Amino acid sequence: MSYKDYNNNLFGYYGYINRKNYIINILILTLIFFGLSFIRFEIFQPYITYKFLYNTLIYIIDFIKFVAVISVLSVVYRRIADFSEGKSNKFKQNMKRIFGIFFLFPFFYIFCRYFIDIIPIVTNILDTITIFVLIPSGIILAVIFSFIKGS
Repeated sequence: MSYKDYNNNLFGYYGYINRKNYIINILILTLIFFGLSFIRFEIFQPYITYKFLYNTLIYIIDFIKFVAVISVLSVVYRRIADFSEGKSNKFKQNMKRIFGIFFLFPFFYIFCRYFIDIIPIVTNILDTITIFVLIPSGIILAVIFSFIKGS
């Protein structure tokens, strides 16, 4: 598949994605993530006789949520590539910076937060910026991307 082909791939960062497929994929992945987040798997713990099986279940659920987040990043990146096609290189670079700041940084910060927990003041500042600025802005941008017409 060439870079200019439209595709519905959830794990690739190549190609483009049109508005309809973008909206459908984002909704499906969001429902999977929040659906798994709101289900209380602790109620199964008394019925599972081995703690290992319960821990395995929790690990699998967390892994599926992680895959859903990676897929959202892929879909958003390909949507940015779609509506950036035909624009100037400066616009493309700015869109890549926006993707890095509002989508990649919060993702990596949340998953790597415990490694920088040694410096509490830095962690508190980054927590505040990430939770109250970057994540809501990223959600708003993801919605805006569904309305921008591609090339």
